[in-house]
Parts: sequence; C-alpha cells; structure tokens
Amino acid sequence: MSTLWAASLRHLLRHPAQLLLALVGLSLGVATIIAVDIATASSRRAFELSMDAVNGAATHQVVGGPRGVDEGVYVGLRTRALLPGMAQPGVAPVVEGYVLVGDRSMQVVGVDPLASPELGVGGVGLGGGGSQGAAGARGAAARDERDARSRIEAMRKWFTVRGSVVMSAGTAKDLGLAVGQRFELDVGGVRYPAVLIDVIRARSSAYDALLLTDVAQAQEWLGMVGKLSRLDVRVPAGPGGEALLARLRERLPPGVQLHEAQGRTRQSLDMTGAFTTNLQAMSLLALLVSVLLIYGAISFAVVQRRRVISILRALGATRGEVLTIVLSESAVLGVVGAGLGLVLGLFIGRELITLVSRTINDLYFVVAVNETTLPVSSVVKALLGGFGTALFAALLPALEAAGSVPQLGLRRSVLESRAVTLSRRLIIVSAVLAVSAGVVVMLSGRSYLAGFVALFMLLLSVAAVTPAVLRGLARAAAGFAGRASPVARLALGDVAASLSRTGVAVAALGMAVAAMIGVSIMVESFRESLRDWLSNTMRADIYVTAPGPGADRPERRIEPDVMRALLAAPGIDDHSESRQVVVESPSGPMPLTALQLTRSGSSALQLVAGAASQAWARFERGDVIVSEPLAWRLQLRVGDEVALSTGEGPRQFRVAAIYREYGNDRGNVLMSMSEYRRLWHDDQVTSMGVFLKPGVPSAGVIAAMRASVGGRQGLLLRSNADIRAISMSIFERTFVITRVLYWLAAGVAAVGLISSLLAWELERSHELAIVRSIGLTPLGAGLLIAAQTGFMGLVALVAAIPAGLLTALVLTDVINRRAFGWQIDLHLSVAQFTNARCKSIWAALVAGVYPAWRTATASIAGDIREE
Repeated sequence: MSTLWAASLRHLLRHPAQLLLALVGLSLGVATIIAVDIATASSRRAFELSMDAVNGAATHQVVGGPRGVDEGVYVGLRTRALLPGMAQPGVAPVVEGYVLVGDRSMQVVGVDPLASPELGVGGVGLGGGGSQGAAGARGAAARDERDARSRIEAMRKWFTVRGSVVMSAGTAKDLGLAVGQRFELDVGGVRYPAVLIDVIRARSSAYDALLLTDVAQAQEWLGMVGKLSRLDVRVPAGPGGEALLARLRERLPPGVQLHEAQGRTRQSLDMTGAFTTNLQAMSLLALLVSVLLIYGAISFAVVQRRRVISILRALGATRGEVLTIVLSESAVLGVVGAGLGLVLGLFIGRELITLVSRTINDLYFVVAVNETTLPVSSVVKALLGGFGTALFAALLPALEAAGSVPQLGLRRSVLESRAVTLSRRLIIVSAVLAVSAGVVVMLSGRSYLAGFVALFMLLLSVAAVTPAVLRGLARAAAGFAGRASPVARLALGDVAASLSRTGVAVAALGMAVAAMIGVSIMVESFRESLRDWLSNTMRADIYVTAPGPGADRPERRIEPDVMRALLAAPGIDDHSESRQVVVESPSGPMPLTALQLTRSGSSALQLVAGAASQAWARFERGDVIVSEPLAWRLQLRVGDEVALSTGEGPRQFRVAAIYREYGNDRGNVLMSMSEYRRLWHDDQVTSMGVFLKPGVPSAGVIAAMRASVGGRQGLLLRSNADIRAISMSIFERTFVITRVLYWLAAGVAAVGLISSLLAWELERSHELAIVRSIGLTPLGAGLLIAAQTGFMGLVALVAAIPAGLLTALVLTDVINRRAFGWQIDLHLSVAQFTNARCKSIWAALVAGVYPAWRTATASIAGDIREE
C-alpha cells in the first residue's frame, strides 16, 4: 500500500500544471455558489436588520390604506376607548416613507420615543450614540455623566428643533454631515430643511438606510398630517394576548387591519424569492461544469499511470487499494478546491453585492448593504459541494482503474475501445435525459424549481451526446481533409482516436456554450419583448412624476396647484392621470394603479385575456384589470374576483381582463380613478401622461412646464424616448448579474479544456516527437494543435446549438413564466449564434495556445528518449 501512495504522490508532483488547473476549475465552481449566497444573504440580512430596527419589539402592526391610519385609532388605543375593560397593549405610532438626501434614497421613520418605551421603536435611545466610541481615561462615572447630558440634550432638540433627525454615524460620514449641521431632504420633489441632532454609532448596518425623526415632523414632510403609516403593537403571548388581538380586530374601523410584524417582513423578502433562486441556479451551472472538469482531470491522471497501476496490480495490489488511492486523491482535491473556492467566493461575493443590491433597489425595495454576510450553511455547502463533486466525478475513473485486468491495462487501445463503447451508450443516456426533461416540464405544474431540474437535464444531455458527435465528425472530417493534407488527416484522426481524453473536454465546453446560447436568447427575447411592450404602452409625449424610490409610495405625489400650473402650459392637447399605491388583500400587500385615461388611452394596454370592447366598459363601471404576473400568481381568470381592503372595508372586484406587464413581477391591479377615489377617499395623483398637439416639440413644452412650476416642486419631466431609455438601462443593469454568472461558468469550462489539452499533449508527446523527426516543422506542429482545438470548439458549438435553443425555450416559457408570471416572446437573431460560435471557437483556440507552444518548442530527442 505504501508503494501505491508513493507512486501517487510522485505522479502529482511531476504534473503540477494539471493539478493546478483542476483546482482552479473546482474552486471557480465553488466560488460562484459562495459569491451568490453572500450577495443574496447580505442583502436579505441588511433588510431584516433595517426592519428589526424600525419595528423594535412589536409583535403586530395596525395598518390602513394608501393614506394610512387615522390618528384617532391611536388615541383610542392609548385612552382604552377602543378596548374598554381590557388590558392596554403596548402601542406606538409610526410614520414612514422615502426621501432623498442628495442622491441617496433613505427611509424616514417618524417615531415618538415617549409613547411606548418598551417597544423600542427606532431601535436606539436618543443621544446614546453621540458619545459612544468616545473612549477616555476619566473613568466610567465621567462617561455616564456625559451620556446622560447627551441624552437630555438630544431629547430636547428632538422635540424643539424643527427638522431634527438622527442617522447612523456611517451614513452621516458618507453624506459629509456633522452633528448640528443643517441640510435639505427631498420628498417627492419638495425640499425641506433638516438638522442632524445626533448619530447612531451601532456596529451593524441596521440604521444605514434609516433617517429617524419625530412623528409630527414626518407627518409634515410626507403630507400625512392627521395620519399614521401604522401602529406598532406589542401583545404578550398566551390566551390573554390572543383574546386581546381578537377584540382589537373587531373594534378596528373599516379599512384598518391588524397583521403580524414578522409576517410583513417575510412578505417583503418573499418578493425576491424567484430572483435569488435564478441566481443560485446559474451558480450551480458552474459547479455542474466542474463535475466534468474533475472527471477529466482524474481520468487523465489514471490514464497517465495506467502502466504503473497495471504493474502494481500484477505485483499484488488489490482493486480496493487502487480504488482507495484514486478516491483519496479526489477527496484531497475536493477539500482543497472547496477551501480555495471559499476564499475566492468571499472576494467575488463582495463585488457581486453591489450588483444584487442595485437590482433589488431597482425592482423591490430600498436596502443599504454595508456588511458582508457569510451564512454557515454556505460554508457547509462549499465544503460538501467541492468534496462531493470531486468524489462523484472521480468515481467512474476510479472504478475503471480498479476493475481493469492488469495485462489489458497496459494497452491504450483497451482504454479507447471502452471510451468508444461508452460514447455509444451515452447517446441513449442523452435521449433519456432529453425526454425526461420534457416529462418533468409537462408533469411539474407551476413549480419553477422543476423547471431548473429540466434545464440541467437538458444540459447534461448535451454533455452525454457530445463525445459521440465529436468522434463521428472527427472521423468524417479526417477522411475528407486527408485528400488535401496528410497532416490534417493526422490531426483530426487523432481527435477521434483519443476520445477518452478529448470527449470530456468538449462535452464540458458544449454544455457551457449551450447554457450561454440559451441565456443569450432569453435575455435578447426579454429585451425585445420589453421594447415592444414599452412602444405600445408609452403613448404619451411627456411623463410627469415626483422623484423618489418606489412608484407606489404614497409620498410620491404631484401637488394639486403644481398640476394645474403644468397643464396650463401651451401646446397640451390631453392628459392622463394615475395613482400608484399598495393596498391590503388576503394575499398580502398588492400594488394598485388607479387610472384616468385619455380618449384613446385604453389602446395602450396589451390585453392577453378578455375582449377589449367589453373589458373597458366594465372597467369604467368598477371592475378591475389585472396584470399577467398577478393573474399567474393568484391563478385568476377573466370573470374571477379579487378581494381588496378599501377605505370602506373589504370588497370583491370582478376581473374584466388580463394585460401584459413587464414592469412589476409582483403583479398589479388597474382600477378606474373615480372608483378608487370613491372607495379609498384619496384624491392624490402620482404621475401624469401629457399628450401634445400635432407638431408641437416636447422639449419646448417641458421647458415651459418647468418654468410654470416656479420651484414649488422638483418633478421629473421626461419625454417618451427618455422613459424608454431609462427602462432599458434598468433592464440591462438587472441582467449584468446573469452575464457575470454564465461567464464564470464559461471560465470553468475553458479551464477544463486547457487542462484536458495539456494532459493530452503530455500523453502523446512521444508520438508528436516522432512526427516532428520525420519533417513536421515547429510551426506545423503548432498549427496541428490549433487545428485540433479549433475543430473541438466547432464540434462543441454544433452540439450546443440545438440544446441552446431548447434551453432558451425552457428559460422563457417555463422558468421565467413560473418564477415571475410573465410571458416572453421568443426572438432569434443571427448575432446570438454568431457570438456563440466566436466564443466557442475562440475559447478552444486560446485553450490550445500553451499546448501548441509546448509542442512546437519541445525537444525532439528528449521526448523520443522519454519512452
């Protein structure tokens, strides 16, 4: 046994390049998974910390409609008028919304620290942060006295200084603000003065996106005088608490509801579920490619030692000992690769956090990620993933090495014969995988996880069929090319004759290229579908909105006097109005858009279900039109009813039609403006679409509208073209992450190809030396390797194109449909396949540069004597 271990160690030390490439490929695969986990977990953790800081110790929340909860509800709870004869729950008022400080979006939270101290609303005591970290040598008593004075002074300013706010010390530093400094914040385009009275020196990032102020001040800024965003309630656990909650639900006025605090946080986080699942599936692709890479590396190591292993078997080494040696090498490779992947994943993850958090801010909610979170489960996943991948990939070569008859193991022809037989069997495996993928799609209903299973089956079917395709095409090309050049015949014939070494490398490349083709088609199809949707939907010449994050935030509104001034500008023919809000429903918070359309405004929506002639008439009578994602998520059809909590209590609304929507994967409900104002008692306007008279340029009207406002409100006035450009730029930012992940998978495949070609070149160095000795020039030797690698890249592309098309269909019609609910029209272009061809062939050619150079510069005599 010691002789086997010595032979194994000697071989690894003699071939460090192969070992290094295998480690790089495996570590890249593991690093991609770790990086995605870090980015998503860090964003999720930052949001949870922020919500915990805002919610404090509240167990429940009392929420209302878009205009919030009337202050009278809070007064009734504090004076026990709502719950006579029952214990008073801990309750505190909260007013929240989003503001801009410079270019930074922040959540302003108005709290009353005296209302219910046990709730800990806001998460910190006033003044406590101002002196934290000011360590000195004057003792604890002096520090306590300073802290007490600081708290008293901050509390005084909290109630007496107009515009007083508190923010985290890190945020204040980023904004260039000091305690006592005055600044301005923007609420829906209206600027208000504020002053920083204190900072929070907390170690966590919980407060980095928060701006704390007094309730009354927040009401003034957010236009909610007399209203509260919610009431935070703390009810003790047990039968008494349940009875209190039941009584409270009964006594709340219409349109006001009671929810669990943690449930609201979970609902917000669940919005990003499909997005993060997509990222994790893309990261698994890199590890899937690593399986083939490790298989190739271990099988090459076994091939290179076939004589040594066979001799040792003939001298008495058992099958179990050979199996143990090969699997042990793989286990060590897996553990080391997982460790390296963990370190590399930390670096990539920090860079990926920016992309992921930016996408979440664009599509879901505002989050400031300033801390890197590495879940323990991710570390376990990395170690098990690297270790398991290495062992799984090495199992077949290990069994083959252990099961070989010693005298047959000395013959290379035996190995190649087995490879040919295996490639023929893999054709059947490929067909079974492809058919199984179709069965999974048909029988899995609405599960998008099953869609990913089908996707990976398709990619594995590409890998399974590629060796047979390579052998067939190489033999055919060798016969055809042999008429023109014996060197070409030699090059292509050697590709077919060395299937045990070339097949795995090309299979890995083919699988990666198939994934790249599928993702490219999906992204391009989504882009074109979005562009068509914007062209049909964006009919107005000018769009007017209030600035700030989240189009459905109630603080984003156009002031009535400002709207009248805007519409007085010359050249305007007509206008539409809309109000975007979030309302309560049994299915959770639901985006709602109230519309006041122009004469031809109904033609802007693309209805995918429901007759337009009837739908719009029913819309004006009070029915609703729902978006495709919402209809998919709630399984709604035309004629069904959707329940919404209005200002007058719960109501059922009949679905008149379903329309195409790409702007919001949560779904959306469209309602007539008159019906919305009647039921929610909210006459605010979030945005306007302005239609100009024929021949009137939009630039001049925009300038006139800005002048008419006179600085009363800083609105966003954008032309039709500007809106489309901004929408497309957000789309491009969203898919940057996807491109990064599939390039990482392609990088793993390229590393595997380099490793395979290098091992192949080392294995046949004696043969190449003989060919060079009979007249092949160094340049010819290099071109021979280049021809072989280029041909292998071409074969990988041939195998990948049909699989890439099927992958695109699965991504567009199955995964995206099930994850987000929208239907994407498939768009194909020559450029998609041209890019794939260039990437595949160039990857193969670049991978062959070093083997070609080594072959061209190798010592002929040395390689011949080596045998």
